[in-house]
This record gives sequence, C-alpha cells and structure tokens, in this order.
Amino acid sequence: MVPRPTSDELWGHHLMPQTLPLDILMPNGTLIQIQSHRESSIETIKSEIWSEAKNHVLYRLLNEPSSYIFIAVTQDAKLEEFYDESRRLCDLRLFYPILKLVEPKGNKEEKILNSDISLAIGRPINEIENKKEPEIVEFRRNVLSLCKSVVEERESLSNEQKLYYAFPPELEPDYESEREVRDENSQMIKLSVYFSFQKPDDCQVSEINYEIEIAYTRKPKEVISEMSKLLASKDFDSSGMPDNFLLKVSGLNQYLFGDHPLFKFKYIKHCLSHGKCPKLSLESKENVFRSIPEAEFLVPSFLRRLPSQPSKEQQLESINQAFMNLQLMSLWRVETMLRVKILSATYVNVRDVERIYVKCGIYHGPEALCPPKETQQVTPINPKWDCWLEFDLYVPDVPRSARVCLSICSISYRKKREEHCALAWGNFTLFDYNDNLLSDRVHIHLWPVPKGHDELLNPLGMIGSNFNKDSPCLQIEFDRYSCPVIFPTKEQITDYSRFVRKQEENGRSTGCKDFQQSRLLCNSPTQSDRELLLEIIKRDPLSEMSLQEKDLVWKFREICLEIPDSLPKLLDAVKWNSRDEVCQLYTLLERWTPVKAETALELLDCKYADLTVRNYAVKWLNQNLSDDLLSQYLLQLVQVVKYESYLDNDLSRFLIRRTLMNRKIGHYFFWHLKAEMHDSIFSLRCQLLLEAYCRGIGKRVLKSTIRQVEALEKLTKLTDTLKERKDDTQKERLKFLSAQVKQADYLETLQNFPSPLNHNIILGELVVEECRIMDSAKRPLWLVWTNPDKHCDLSNQSNAIIFKNGDDLRQDMLTLQVIGIIDLIWKRENLDLKMLPYTCLSTGKQVGMIEVVMRAKTVMNIQRTGGRMAAFQVDSTQLHKWIKEKNNTKENYDRAVDIFTKSCAGYCVATFILGIGDRNPDNIMINEEGQIFHIDFGHFLGHFKKKFGINRERVPFVLTDDFLYVISKGAENPHKSPEFEEFTKLCGAAYLSLRKHANLLITLFTMMLSTGIPELQSIDDIGYLRKTLQVEKSEKEALQYFNSQFFEAYGGAWTTKIDWFFHSVKHM
Repeated sequence: MVPRPTSDELWGHHLMPQTLPLDILMPNGTLIQIQSHRESSIETIKSEIWSEAKNHVLYRLLNEPSSYIFIAVTQDAKLEEFYDESRRLCDLRLFYPILKLVEPKGNKEEKILNSDISLAIGRPINEIENKKEPEIVEFRRNVLSLCKSVVEERESLSNEQKLYYAFPPELEPDYESEREVRDENSQMIKLSVYFSFQKPDDCQVSEINYEIEIAYTRKPKEVISEMSKLLASKDFDSSGMPDNFLLKVSGLNQYLFGDHPLFKFKYIKHCLSHGKCPKLSLESKENVFRSIPEAEFLVPSFLRRLPSQPSKEQQLESINQAFMNLQLMSLWRVETMLRVKILSATYVNVRDVERIYVKCGIYHGPEALCPPKETQQVTPINPKWDCWLEFDLYVPDVPRSARVCLSICSISYRKKREEHCALAWGNFTLFDYNDNLLSDRVHIHLWPVPKGHDELLNPLGMIGSNFNKDSPCLQIEFDRYSCPVIFPTKEQITDYSRFVRKQEENGRSTGCKDFQQSRLLCNSPTQSDRELLLEIIKRDPLSEMSLQEKDLVWKFREICLEIPDSLPKLLDAVKWNSRDEVCQLYTLLERWTPVKAETALELLDCKYADLTVRNYAVKWLNQNLSDDLLSQYLLQLVQVVKYESYLDNDLSRFLIRRTLMNRKIGHYFFWHLKAEMHDSIFSLRCQLLLEAYCRGIGKRVLKSTIRQVEALEKLTKLTDTLKERKDDTQKERLKFLSAQVKQADYLETLQNFPSPLNHNIILGELVVEECRIMDSAKRPLWLVWTNPDKHCDLSNQSNAIIFKNGDDLRQDMLTLQVIGIIDLIWKRENLDLKMLPYTCLSTGKQVGMIEVVMRAKTVMNIQRTGGRMAAFQVDSTQLHKWIKEKNNTKENYDRAVDIFTKSCAGYCVATFILGIGDRNPDNIMINEEGQIFHIDFGHFLGHFKKKFGINRERVPFVLTDDFLYVISKGAENPHKSPEFEEFTKLCGAAYLSLRKHANLLITLFTMMLSTGIPELQSIDDIGYLRKTLQVEKSEKEALQYFNSQFFEAYGGAWTTKIDWFFHSVKHM
C-alpha cells in the first residue's frame, strides 16, 4: 500500500529536527553521511558533500558539481528530481533523509518546468505522464494544444491589450438607471492624485500631490489630462502624459484604465459611498508594461511524439467510409433490448452481512431511463453471479449521455428486519469518448459510499473507475457485435428528425412503442394552454411537472422556441428514452436563440447530462458572460465540471481559455481546483486541468503561484505542530510560534508574495510581534504583514489574514460568494445595502484563509466595553454609543447610521433567505464606519443548532434592540420611530428584489451539490430556499409572509437576548 502523503517536513515529523544526519549516494558508488541543518539549501548541501567527497576514494571519477542533480523518494512515494538548488532541505518533503546525486537525463528545460508544475499542484507530474489510457492521452493532447493557441494569441496582443489580462479593471455591474446617469453628469467628485518625479539635476525622487475636482462621469484618461495641466502650470514637461501614464489605486496592484466613467470603478464607488476621498497615483505605462509577465509555451515532449490529429472533416469522412465498408454499425441498427451481464466481484470485504447482490440502473442525469434490475443474492465470500440483466430499454433509444449505475448491496438482519445497504458504487457511460457503444468485458473498481448517502444507487456520482486497485471490483459484460457500434452522426440525426416531424404532421406514429397522441406537435395553443405554458415556464428549477404538464410543454415546443429561457422546462419534458424526441430536440436546439447567462448556468447542473445541451450552454455562456460575472460564478463552474461525462468537454475548454486570458480569474481557478485535489474521485480531472493552466501562465506567474503554495504548506506544518502542543499554555504556544516564524526558512517563505485571497495584494514583511494564535481548538493563526506598496500610508499599511487548519471553509466560502451575488442583484435593482462579503478561500482539505476586516469589532467585544450591564445583555444602547464615539461629527455620525441601517437590512434579509444559524454576538461584527456584517457560517439552509432536540434559534433572523437603537439614532422607543418604519420598507424591498432572482439563487446551490458539504447533501436541503423565497406564492403573498417573519424577528428579540446572555456568561 502506497503511504499516504502528508504535509510533514519529514515522514512522521511535522517539523524536521534542526540538524540531522543526511545520507548521500554519490555518482561514483560511495555513500557519504554529513550532518545537515534543516534550513540548508540544496546548493549548500552539494557544496558540503563535495568538500567531504575529496576525503573519500574514487573522488577523481566525479565530474563538476553542476553536472549532477539530487533525486530522492518523497512522501508521495515517488522519485523526485530537484532542479531548483535554492530549495531548502526542510521543504523537500523527504520520506527518509537520503539523497542521491545523478546526471540529469532528457530535456532539462522541460524537466525544470515539470518540477515547478509538480510543486504548484502538489502532485508529481509523472503521475499523469504514466497514465496511458487513450482518453487521458487524447485529452492532454487537445487541452495542451488549446493552451498553446491561447498563449500565442495572448502574446500577440499589444501592451495596451495585455493590461486587460494582467490587471483587469474592477468594475461595478451595469445597474445605473438612465436618471441616475443623468444625475452623475452634474455630480463632481474630489480625487487625491500623487505623482513621483525626479528632476534632472536632483538624484532624489520627489512627490507632489494634487486634489482634483472632476465630474463623476469623466474617464481615467481625462483625469490624467487634468493632472497634466496642473503639472504644466508648475513648469513640468507633461506633454504626452495622458498616453504615457496610468492611474493606480494606492496600496494595491490595481489600475483604473479603459473607456469607463469613474463611477463604474468599484474602488471609486466604495470610497464615495463611505465618504472617503479616492487616493490614486500616476504610474508610467512603461513600468507597468514591464511588470506584465510574458509567457512562451513549451511543448511537452509527449505531445511532440504523438501522431498528427486528423481534422473534423477527415474524421467524419473516415466514419462515413467505415459505415459503407461495414466496419462500423449505427446504434439504430441494433434491434435488441439493452442488457448487461454481471459476472463476479473481487475485494468485497464485509462483516456481519448475510448476502450481497448487485443493483444496476440505466440513467440520464438523475432520471432513470427504465426500472433498475438486481442480481440474485449470494454469499459475500468470492461472489459470482454470471447472469444477464435485461432492461426495458430498446438499444436504438439509448441517449448519447446514458450511464450505467451500479452498486454492490448487502442484506443483513437486525431485530428480525431485513436491511439493504450499498457497500460500494460506480458509474460509467454506455458510450466511450469516441461515441462507441461499450461491448465485451469491462472491469470497474468501485467507490466507497459517501457519508449520509442512503440510496442504493448514486446516479449523480462521478463517472469512471476508482484508481485504487484495492477497492471492490465488478466484472461485467456487454453484448458483442460484428463490428463496433457507434452513436448516429449529426446528419443521420437530422434526417431522422425530419422523418419524425413529417410523420407527426400527418398524425402517424413512427413505430415508437411509447407513441402518444397528446405529445404530437401543435403550433396553435388555446388561450388557457398558453397561460398554463407560461405559468410552467416561470416556475423555479426545483418545481416538478406532472406528466400532463410535460406532455403540454413538449406538444408546444415550437412556442417554447419563442421564449429562449424556457429551455430548462422543455428539457425536463423530453423523454430521454425516446430517440424520436431526442432527435427532434437536437434539431430544435440548432434554431434556439441564446439564453441568458443565468439560464445557461442552470443547464450545467446535475439534472442536464446531455452532451449537446451542455455544449450549447457553454457556447451561450461564452457569448454572454463577462469576465466580471465569470469570476462571480467561477466557484460553481469548477464544481459542475464533475458532471461532465468525459475528460475532454466544452466546459473545461471554456474555463481554460478564459482563465488564461484573465489573470484574476486564473488565480481563483487555480485555487478552486487545488482545493479539490484531496478528493480521489475528482483529483485526476483537477491534475489535468491544473497542468494545462500551469503550462499556459508562463514561468514568472508559475513561480509566483509556487510561492503562495509553499507559504501555505509552511503554515499547515506549523499549525499541525501547534495542535499537538495541547499541554502548553497560551504564552508557551505564542513563544513557540514566534521562534518558528523567525527562522530563516519561514521568513523567506512567508514574506513578499501575492496573497492567495487577492493576487493584487502583496504581503510584505511578516510582523511577528502582531501575529498570534487565536483561542480555538484548531489553533487558527492571526497573521499580519506590512504593505510594501510605496503609497501604503494612504490606504492600509498592513494586511491581516486568518489561517485555518482543521476547519472546512467551503461552506463559509459558498455563503460569502452567494452574499456577494446577492449584493450584485441588489445593486442592479438600485439598492446599495453596503454588504461586506469579505474574502474566504478554501485551499485544501480543511485548510484555508480568511480576510481580516480592519478596524472592526464583534458585537460581543463592543458590549464588553460598556461594563457588566451591556455585557450581560441588559443595556442595549452600547452599540449606538460606540458608533457615535467613532463618528464624532454630525456628518460622519449620520453617514455611519445610514451605513448601519442599510447593511443591517441587507444581512437581515440575506441571513433569513439563506437560513444562516448560530447568530451569537461573536458572529456579528461592525466596523468603525458603522457597517455591520456577519462571520462564521457554520450552519445554513435552516440547519440550526439544537439543544435536547429543540431549536436554539427561535426567530427567523437577528434583530435586537441593540440594532434598533442605532437605526433610530438612540430614540427611547425605537419601534415607533420613523427610521424604523423606513427600515421595515427597505427590508421588504430587498426581499422582493431577491425573490425575482430565486432561480439564480437555487441554481447556485444546486451546482454545488457535488462538493459534499455536510449541510448541502441533496435537493431537499436546497428546498429551504423555496420556502424562504415563497416561490409558489404571488408577490403580495410573499411580502406578507416576509413581513410576518420580520415582526416575529423583532417581536421575539427577547429570546435572542437570552441566548446572547448565556453565550456571554459562557465566554466571560
């Protein structure tokens, strides 16, 4: 059994000893042992061993030190070559302290690149190189060819165009109304712009600052022109400045450029909404262009060795020739029922089980195409069945994306009751990636049953065999045919569709056994039919249609063609086990108008398995999805790659192309994939996509990515060690932390690298004195870095991050992402509710980082400043006093209350709709500007904490007197204040605007079902959103429902205060 990889510096040791004996096998056959320091670099070790080798025999046989590289067995049980001699001994992840010096073989440049990619993705690249399955080889060839073409396209761009790749502008969505834009024309804003210069007779760099008042609708280039005029008045030669300079955001690697008005930039909008003056600086374009990373695609040797690939036209011609020569047979010529022979199973290790059997079903997405079948029951020792399972599915009716779902099930008897339980499951497609129907014998290694999965089959599970060959294995067999059977070509499908259409128009059957007169095409619905059709189309994605409604939708499919976003409902109405209907659908899709991006997202969830449908969805996304929206939905798009039937698919190609053309999207694409690498079911796809991405970003960006990966690995090892020091006091742990991070290898790794949370932020020097271990069982680290930007004093002089090891941050990440999209929806509806969805990033299995919001405190900590009465929830005015103290002018105070009111309304509605629980005063924070925000989303979708079977949270959302005192500006009876009345209306408006986008919110959660998040396991969990959004009610009824929940929230606030009281007592 291969040892499980760890994050240890040495196998069995989180941290390597400071010094240790290191055995080195020399090229001349001698074995030399030296004492080496854990921080020694490979270069230092080589120098030391060469000095020692002079004292040993056969030294004369050695070449120059530069002729050799070190190799060693790492904790992945792989032999790894080390080309980067700056790497330290403690970072090599050795299985045992033994190194070997060898002469490198092969293309050195390619091997160095492969080594760097291995470091970035966390797995040796030769794991992929050693896989010779045709589908893997073909996908690597295709996706790397795509990368090569994208890199060549990107490098052919002008420097001005490359700015959009390296520094894509951060823009607000298009939500302003015409009236608002007209108002902006007369609105002036004040900008503070800094310019650094050096006079010819002076060696020192000087800086000048101007405050410019300019119209809100002016563009960055016009700001530079105004700055140019001001500089010219001071005898500066500012000619050509608008074309040679860019506006940079102070403290960030973020630029304002392009043909966008100022109010479109997120930074400008944020500053103005919080009453701040935007701080900008002028930067030379020449310097910015030099910072844009260049990339040259290095074609891997395996790709050069592969034979050239025929064009699509040549492939089609070859298929047609094979049909003519009877070397291929169309699926439609196989006139039999589908059947599968279950032969035997191996590696079935079970206890306390009487009998086992195999359950088998044919599925299309989550839909069974026919009733499942079961084998006879046998004893679990050396199980053999050797029986055919015949399905009620005619082979010509098998759809292209049909899959076989299998499981080995056990029968046991408990308390005289028979219990059936799935032991292992597996799914595979009936057609291979070349459209060939499976035939002959197939071996499939099965996967363990997911925790909490009670069904006997798992049709939504990943396609493919388990790579662990010690897992249970089923031997099955399919019918053999005289030649390979292939799915019909596009031309054959079109011809057959015309035939079916003609038969339907004449009211005749095509011979299909499920022929129904009620499903025949009709283009002239009655008024009642049209109204029902429109009502069905408007339903949410989780609503189910009756058989009669499905018949109606299919019957009026030509009417659906006029309503592009009706496509999901039409697909739900299709009988996927009928080639007549599937062929007609395909020809209908050729005429379909592109759907909205939100609808295209819905077509990529687990429900829609058909390859053609998914390819159209990706095509429409590529047309309609801007880079800003793509970055918003990237988390879901990475997850639904799991639902693709084959490695090579349009969605993967779309993601690779778009991520290689936008560095920001690429940054998060890398981390979302890397966070899934621990999942054995998905890891192969992750590796292949990460390899392609890393080969396309170029050496410079790859090195930057490796720096981030190495920093996280260091922090993981450090926190693993801290968790083991259970008996240490907090002071001792802090002393240990300080001593560790001051070591040379930690300081080198943990300083001056891009933040994984935001690649525009550079984390400078680690401020060891401000770092601390937080008071939690998992020992999260509070880490602080300086901001190395030359204008950091104008923004944040430091950046803080919480690093967590041991907590699953995927639920927090999903919740914050959805809150960000909710904020986007509100802004489109002209509702800016001052939401603060801080950044949270899962980077691996129970490892991740959280952005620290500066100058913010928890409600609990604010209440503690007010003495015992406030801390014990008796005095509810302390929050208002704290905000007033931090905003001591009337203008600032009024703005802070306004920000508090809007953000409080936003979070009340968002936490209610998402069913977020555990809202204690330590999970709600407020910054000094009055902005309230929630943290720690360990419970959502109504999975509230319980005590003795009773819900601890007895109100729909948190709205206590503490908040109402701020909203009403300290009024004695806040419930009766005009501010509270306005607040109530604001919450209602926010709720109704979100309800209009219920389909999008439901889709975002449905697309995340494959994550395995404990509180997001099934469609039933997502059903909570249908309840809170009242999707089946009218708008008036929905608002009445929300208002009743609202009044319950503040009417029952006393129960929240009691909960907070006990929380305060517990944490005093």
